Amino acid sequence: MDYSKHNTEKQRKKIRSNAAKSKKKIGFNIFRFSIIAIVIVAVIGIAAAIGGFKGVIDSAPDINVSDVMPSKFKSVMYYPDGTQAVELVGAQANRTLVSIDDVPDALPNAFIAIEDERFYEHNGIDPKGIVRALFVGIADGGSFSQGASTITQQLIKLTVFDGGAETDTIQRFKRKFQEWYLALELEKELSKDEIMEAYLNTINLGRGAYGVEAAAERYFDKSSSELTVSECAVLAAIAQSPTYNNPINGQEVNAERREKILNNMLTLGFITQNEFDEAMADDVYSRIQEVNEVAQNQNTVYTWFEDAAIDQVLDDLQEKLGYTREEANSALYSGGLQIYLTQNRHIQDIVDSYYLDDSNFTSTEYRLNWALTYLDEDGNEVNIDENSLQSYYGSDNCDLLYDNAEQAQQAIDDFKEGMGITEDDVIAETPLSDALTVQAQSSFVLMDQSTGYVLALAGGRGEKTTSRSFNRATQATRQPGSVFKPLAVFLPGIDSCGLTLASTKMDEPYTTPDGKYEPFNTNASSYKGLTTVRDAITYSMNVVSVRWLVEDVTPQLGLQYLENLGITTMSETDDCYAPLALGGISNGVTNLELTAAYAAIANGGVYTEPILYTRILDKDGNVLIDNVPEKRTVMKETTAWLLTSAMEDVVTKGTGTAAHISDWGIAQAGKTGTTNEWKDLWFVGYTPYYTAGIWLGYDDSISMRGRISYSYTEHKTLWKNIMDDILEGYEDRDFVMPSDIVRKTVCSKSGLLASGSGCTPITEYFAAGSVPDEYCSSHIEVEICSECGLLKTDQTPPEYVTTKYFDSWSDIPDEYCQHVVETEPETDPPVNPDTPDPGTDPGDTPGNNDDSGGNNGNDNPGEDDNNPG
Repeated sequence: MDYSKHNTEKQRKKIRSNAAKSKKKIGFNIFRFSIIAIVIVAVIGIAAAIGGFKGVIDSAPDINVSDVMPSKFKSVMYYPDGTQAVELVGAQANRTLVSIDDVPDALPNAFIAIEDERFYEHNGIDPKGIVRALFVGIADGGSFSQGASTITQQLIKLTVFDGGAETDTIQRFKRKFQEWYLALELEKELSKDEIMEAYLNTINLGRGAYGVEAAAERYFDKSSSELTVSECAVLAAIAQSPTYNNPINGQEVNAERREKILNNMLTLGFITQNEFDEAMADDVYSRIQEVNEVAQNQNTVYTWFEDAAIDQVLDDLQEKLGYTREEANSALYSGGLQIYLTQNRHIQDIVDSYYLDDSNFTSTEYRLNWALTYLDEDGNEVNIDENSLQSYYGSDNCDLLYDNAEQAQQAIDDFKEGMGITEDDVIAETPLSDALTVQAQSSFVLMDQSTGYVLALAGGRGEKTTSRSFNRATQATRQPGSVFKPLAVFLPGIDSCGLTLASTKMDEPYTTPDGKYEPFNTNASSYKGLTTVRDAITYSMNVVSVRWLVEDVTPQLGLQYLENLGITTMSETDDCYAPLALGGISNGVTNLELTAAYAAIANGGVYTEPILYTRILDKDGNVLIDNVPEKRTVMKETTAWLLTSAMEDVVTKGTGTAAHISDWGIAQAGKTGTTNEWKDLWFVGYTPYYTAGIWLGYDDSISMRGRISYSYTEHKTLWKNIMDDILEGYEDRDFVMPSDIVRKTVCSKSGLLASGSGCTPITEYFAAGSVPDEYCSSHIEVEICSECGLLKTDQTPPEYVTTKYFDSWSDIPDEYCQHVVETEPETDPPVNPDTPDPGTDPGDTPGNNDDSGGNNGNDNPGEDDNNPG
């Protein structure tokens, strides 16, 4: 036996055995180290995940309860009686808050049945839903499209994360983790009902409706409190995708989800089998389509009054609350404001009925405001407008006013053809329906002078087709003409300068002392001689009005009174001149401000700021602005009454008779205004009840004199007819005369106490302390022939001789009576005692001797201190 060989084999076996043991040991160690490494990596990964998760949570926004409540709400304007006038809706603001206590149980239950069936069981997140969504997402290739958000999470996503529109997966997961955390925190602060109420008021339900109340109104024309089970299911079906699931754009999808919701509600015990069957049988989509057809035809256009009120609210939010323009707009259209108007609906309806009826205007034309963009032959975009038409046809042949739409369209078509513009070249063009504005235009403002409330307003005639359009009552500044005379001349004259209604001024050709202005009366060749203030107002006399402003009042004082009357368009540098007396100003005036100025006279001298709303409340009913109008005394009460007395004559025998209302038992006063070439026609009048102003003219300030069939009295007649309807049934009422007004008989020519020698006595009213204390001695006694009106001679038959009183030497006839003899008279004519004796023969004719230095009929008596007139 070979032991050596045996030992060698034995050694080999031992070596192999030891090697195997070594391998096992090494393998075990490798495995052990691998496990340890995996554990370490896992621990590190978990730690990193925990740290990362903690970082995500730490970066979550801090929120409080208010952060998850809806922030945008439509504002509403109300009439004084609380009836809704119009809604002001900004982006995402078509929302009306509703309490969960006021909606049927089926409404929140319908959302629970499709969005979060364990809503009342979880504490903000739903672990079962998360696991389900995770497995579905893995099975679907990682799309993770399956929803797992609770209603609490959805509320946070909508309010805190602005809807969660991330496109990056990591960011989406980050937001989702933060949602979980915030949902858990929120449920510690709010009850389930409070969360559900916030959700129902926040959610987007399509077609511009936010919240269930707005959606119920949009789709069913009812309050959410009146919704049926079927209708509740329709709204809940929208939540997943407001654009594609709403019952108008996506009826089929909505119907499928509605059925699913109803089945879930039945399974969850929210409804009975009978309620399910009734809901399934409901032809709900037919009703929705009917409501939608009506809604589409109800395009809201703000009225003229609402437009003006919006402007005033925006201004006041900035001036009274310190908002920026952007903040004011946001508050108005998205802040849920409640705005109470001053508007009287009955009066506004009357005004609207006249301004919508073209038969109340003698003729109708249409002004073209048109624009076109087209490609020229080189492919360049060219922009043109109506001025291009005018250049093409010539301004003499094209005033852009047309009798009808067909005529305007023909002018456009002929222009295009002449310019070689085809329909294929046209990129954009103003539709003709939007390009035509009816002319002549008009505006009307009516206010209660005692409160400052604007009760009715028309910013133009014809149908209003757009919101926030140009408002001629509040935005158009037009020349006021003679309607300015009482405000700029006679108010300050009587109030501060010692004038009375009996004060006189010579009406004759006149040039201002600086030689720059020569006013003339409406009939340039008609002058009345000595004229009282009352007559100057009654008959709207130009020359004497200018003379009183220049010689007694001064333009500076006139401007001060106008500004104190609320006229904001005056310029101290451009308007402080003689034409101010006749309303010749640089910037014009608005109807609203002019009417408010006259309302101060009607209100006994107290100016009250015109307002269109009384108060603004926030969405919670707190008062933001209590709009108490500013009041200030701008003239003496006696001044206001005396001006009223004179302007009563305007409508009874002066330039405003066409505006006199039918009920003569209600006192009325007013003043007319006409600018050069009839470019602007005005009448502002008042009764003890209301003050109203009307303007008529073309937007382009085109002359109405001799144009088509416009009459000089059209605006006055329209004012009268409107006021007749408004005042129907009102009690007779007079203007109340102050106790310190007195009556006195004075000379109608001089304004002094009547002396009986040549005076034509009249009874005039005066403020106490302003009665004249001198007797008239201004008249010249002359004997004339009663048959021919010439100076009498010794040969004039005695029965023809009469005594006549003249107001000035220039009025005395310069020829002799020729009735009896042809011989020269033996007596001299009356001699002006202030004229030096020229040494002429007795036969010389007075006033015609150029060498005499007397009044030859060409001198201005008003500038001659020695002239007794």
